[in-house]
Amino acid sequence: MKYKVSVLNENTLEEVFHIRMSAQRFFFTLIFILLTVLVLFSTLILTTPLRQLLPDNISSDIRKEAVRNALIIDSLTEEVSFRQAYINTFRDLVTGDIIIKDSLLNSDSIIAKQRDEQLLERSQIEKDFCEEFEDEERYKISATVNNNNNNNLVFFKPTIGEVKNEFAPVNGHLGIDIVTKPSTPIVSIYQGTVLYSAYTLDEDYFIQIIHPQGFISVYKGAANVFKKSGDIVQSGEVIAVMSEKNTKEISLHFELWKESQAQNPLNYIVFE
Repeated sequence: MKYKVSVLNENTLEEVFHIRMSAQRFFFTLIFILLTVLVLFSTLILTTPLRQLLPDNISSDIRKEAVRNALIIDSLTEEVSFRQAYINTFRDLVTGDIIIKDSLLNSDSIIAKQRDEQLLERSQIEKDFCEEFEDEERYKISATVNNNNNNNLVFFKPTIGEVKNEFAPVNGHLGIDIVTKPSTPIVSIYQGTVLYSAYTLDEDYFIQIIHPQGFISVYKGAANVFKKSGDIVQSGEVIAVMSEKNTKEISLHFELWKESQAQNPLNYIVFE
């Protein structure tokens, strides 16, 4: 049995074109057309840049670039939010909404006003650990020192450890590196207000704290932080912790500034 397909002129009804084929021939013709289209489409994909759109054919360079761009976008988003918090805190300090006092009388009310949210929610175990460390270190004579150059301010050691790289501003090293052990707490050297608390790929977590008489302390290289911009901290209070990983060397980079000038921390703090 054969079938006829005709094309007619609409006005004259004259047959313009016709084709006769059996059902079997029609079936094979259709398969041939589909295979031809498939071959042409495959050739187009494999021989042009369109192949990069296929998930399995994405090069490692493109994958790395995509991951890097995603990290940059995420870092920029966090940087914007942290800088905004920094500006808000500095503005409150200038306008007097946040007052740094030597007295601890109004600390609770100031903290309740400034702390709308916690940067990290501490568990009860972390709170007990911080309280235990603060009780042990608060009254150790070796943890503090009076210096004639700092107007009798008493500074705590930022962490327990050995100073490896000392203050060398000529070489661009504006602080000291303190080699310590895993999970060692980092404490505020004096009472003050957190100016900045952030994370970067190069420095891990770091915190900046402004203290009375124009001092600013900077702590870089923490694995976890417990404070955010605007929080008020007390002398010797745990603000962060070093990494738990037992690597070859874990160090805290510590800087001390006064009136926009980098200071040698060893002139203000005694390290055993």
